[in-house]
Amino acid sequence: MNTLRRVAVIDCGTNTFNLRIVDVGAEAGWIPVFGQRIPVKLGQGGVAKGVIRPDRIARGLDALVSMREAIRNYRAEEVYVMATSAMRDAKNGQDFVDQTKALTGFEIQVISGQHEARLIQEGIRLNFPEPPSETCLTMDIGGGSVEFIVWDAEGIKWAQSFDTGVARLHMLMNFPDPIGAEGVAKMRPYFDDVMAPLAAAIEALKPTLLVGASGSFDTVADLVGTRTRVERPDHAQSPEPHPETDPIPVDAWADVCAQLTERDVHHRTKMPGMDPARVDLMPYSAALIQWVLDQGTVTSICRAPYALREGVLSRIEQGLPLLPEL
Repeated sequence: MNTLRRVAVIDCGTNTFNLRIVDVGAEAGWIPVFGQRIPVKLGQGGVAKGVIRPDRIARGLDALVSMREAIRNYRAEEVYVMATSAMRDAKNGQDFVDQTKALTGFEIQVISGQHEARLIQEGIRLNFPEPPSETCLTMDIGGGSVEFIVWDAEGIKWAQSFDTGVARLHMLMNFPDPIGAEGVAKMRPYFDDVMAPLAAAIEALKPTLLVGASGSFDTVADLVGTRTRVERPDHAQSPEPHPETDPIPVDAWADVCAQLTERDVHHRTKMPGMDPARVDLMPYSAALIQWVLDQGTVTSICRAPYALREGVLSRIEQGLPLLPEL
């Protein structure tokens, strides 16, 4: 009897819409089927104002129509569509949800920042085959918000979402390019204020390992040359074990951070490993990461391949309710 289920998950983020289709139910892991990433930039020009611009709505709907066709082509049996910061904060977010339903049939579930953080962590756990021996701080940098989770082998100790995503920062701060050391310094009091609960949690719980959840950390790992990529000549034919984390050496990070914040867009574009879709926002990601490191307890950094989508897939595979208890 075939126990495999083909599941599709779409994460409608503030910058990027991500689709992942996998077959779940195999003992040795998931069978990758298809992935698609579209830089929608849903929050562009509106995330700091709490609206989604009409051109961004059109772009988002186009992306979801494209993903619907892929889901049909690959005959996914179950489809889950999640939306995060830009949509939950937008006055016209429900308009996008309604238009999506009418055009594609998808039911978008707009989730809270707390649920987002916990789903991210459920995905991250899969990248650690053995429980960590130290206290960890997961960081997921989005366009509208940033999620933080402090955890160890026993479970989650603290979690919170903050409206300090990179698209939001870009619009609020409106710094010239490059932002330079001056721009980074100007952001620090803002971070100190908005993310004061995080600073208190770090001081109390003293995490030593910073775990970056995909997204910006994928680009950082590419820039420092440590990101693992797996070739699959038998694509969608056999189960694939969940990937483990990639190290990001602290010394290498210091050099990359300086280049991201002190060099202009032309230089950043030419950096080996730079994702063109992230080139404008990576200086803000760098400032956020450095602020966390400056709290003084983190001694090592790694990049985790999984995040929200994989957290959803994990819960679906286990037969759990889509949203974890808070």
